Amino acid sequence: VYRLIYDYIVGDLSAVYMDALKDRLYSEAPDSTARRSAQTVLKVILDVLVRILSPIISFTTEEVWQNYPSAFRESADHAESVQLAGWPEKGAMVPAVPEGAAENLEQRFEHILALRDEVTKALEDARVNKEINKSQEAVVTVSAPAALLEALAQQDSAFYEELLIVSGIEFEQGDALEISIVPSTKDKCPRCWNYRDLGGNANHPDVCQRCGDALDAIGFTQE
Repeated sequence: VYRLIYDYIVGDLSAVYMDALKDRLYSEAPDSTARRSAQTVLKVILDVLVRILSPIISFTTEEVWQNYPSAFRESADHAESVQLAGWPEKGAMVPAVPEGAAENLEQRFEHILALRDEVTKALEDARVNKEINKSQEAVVTVSAPAALLEALAQQDSAFYEELLIVSGIEFEQGDALEISIVPSTKDKCPRCWNYRDLGGNANHPDVCQRCGDALDAIGFTQE
């Protein structure tokens, strides 16, 4: 049990999900749908982990439980102790998936995560060869057979840019999976550090449009 949980936290949660999520949590407007949806998923993950770890690290999980934000601690379904919170049941804490979106979801993500592994290797090679300094600078071209492209095409480019932490991504048909990396020709946004077209928001011409919109949302004005 310990090994399964440890591998999930280190191999899936930290190395993949949290790594990709940092940009959204740091850079999106506080109340944006993208940021709030990420916070919802993190809350669900915490709710499950704190329960299944309670028999193993009982004092730590109790401390976590007692230090939930007050809005959660004061809700009717927040038990007095994590030991009284009940055991999570399969599916009980999984966010609802829109109708039709769940079809072949697990299989699609097997392809997506396999692609991520290959792109990660190519990015590391590009860094070693001094072609790029950081993955944010990279524009990735993926050449793949038609069947694989069809599976990957169900997510848009913004999804892959966030997951792979790159400036851009392009797909083209080929005989086998091949990854090529070139440095982006776009400017580095000084707020989010991604390489984007700057000036999309006229109120904040020195940052990318997403950051400009986020600055508008929090009421930031340039003097």
